[in-house]
Amino acid sequence: MSILKYLQLPFFFDADLLQQEVALLATKYWKLHYQTLQYEGAWSAIPLRSSNGDADNILISPLKNSEYKNTALLEQCPYIQKILVGFNCPLQAVRLLKLDAGAIIKEHCDQELCFEKGEIRIHIPVTTNDKVEFFSDKERLFLKEGECWYVNFNLPHNINNFSTQSRIHLVIDANVNEWVQNLFAEETGLPAKYIEKNSMLNDAAKLQMIDSFRKMNTPTGNKLADELEQQLLKSSD
Repeated sequence: MSILKYLQLPFFFDADLLQQEVALLATKYWKLHYQTLQYEGAWSAIPLRSSNGDADNILISPLKNSEYKNTALLEQCPYIQKILVGFNCPLQAVRLLKLDAGAIIKEHCDQELCFEKGEIRIHIPVTTNDKVEFFSDKERLFLKEGECWYVNFNLPHNINNFSTQSRIHLVIDANVNEWVQNLFAEETGLPAKYIEKNSMLNDAAKLQMIDSFRKMNTPTGNKLADELEQQLLKSSD
């Protein structure tokens, strides 16, 4: 059985409007990403939907069906609100993610984050250029401003920003429902790729992630490690 590696969705958004809204958000709202072992340079986030509605909370829970709420910062972004209304599926975390000039995100896998597992992550580039390298399972993807992409983040992925400007994406996490299933089943004529299922994240990869979180030696890292360990225990019952 094959799995979907990536899919460009048939939506195109106004990058200029997105850039204007991002520019209006004060620089103080950017929070450095908590997975500090996964990147070099500066990688930061602005939470527009968080697990408790707190604009300071960039933590993404590894537990499915966590309750996410809009933050006050989303109220300052009417165009982004309009974009989100167009996704007729249960939304989870929504963030702006910024990778500063010269920064890199090291190759890693996210857990249980793919269409086949019931959760999707959508990327909408706000600011990018051809010197930003986005790799999924060793294949370079070219995501342009205003486009809308699903990528299977269970697979190994990494990003290099070799440009002189920050790369900013609007990132939307959502649960798969009938609307998503129908959307993905349509013949869009846009880039898509399937790979064999045995490339998916397994328990060994989860154990590696737990080890990385423990090495962070932070309250956030330990919390994520605890939740992953609980998942492994449940799957072995």
